[in-house]
Amino acid sequence: MHRQRHERWKKLVEQIAQEYRALPASEKTWIAEQLQQVETLQQQLNQLFEQGNGLTSCADCLGDCCAKGHNHMTLANLLSYLQRNDLPPQPDFSRTCPFLGERGCLLPVTRRPYNCISFVCDIIEHSLTSSQVEEFYRCEQQLRVVYRQFAERYSGGGMTGLLLQSERLGNGPFLQRKNLPQD
Repeated sequence: MHRQRHERWKKLVEQIAQEYRALPASEKTWIAEQLQQVETLQQQLNQLFEQGNGLTSCADCLGDCCAKGHNHMTLANLLSYLQRNDLPPQPDFSRTCPFLGERGCLLPVTRRPYNCISFVCDIIEHSLTSSQVEEFYRCEQQLRVVYRQFAERYSGGGMTGLLLQSERLGNGPFLQRKNLPQD
């Protein structure tokens, strides 16, 4: 089963990379602008996470919340790599999360899936001041809006991970525009 997921993942990355390369410059510019917003907001969320002693808390529980969900990487997250002519780390589908390594998440903060960057457990949230909690959820709401823009624009966009999106799409394209303006 792990081998099958790995092969499916590899094909998805190749397919989406090919689709991305074929996009017009204007579309790549739109993607870059949205991803800049994602990266900025995710850095802000991570700063708050760290202020709430998140690094220590996660190290103490060894990423237990990461075991509750997996395969969250979305189209936006993969595009963040592809726009830089880069690829995400090789996933290990035998782990609770394919991007969880021995020392934590293998993905940079700016490229982590929405579900991963926007979640804080009660331990971390209680370590934040009330104004920090408000700021966290304000940033989280703004981030959700940007991720939804990918879902509204592309057939393979959405808040669910690429493996789930691929089941929904079958062999269809991920970067096919939805609701194109009529000429």
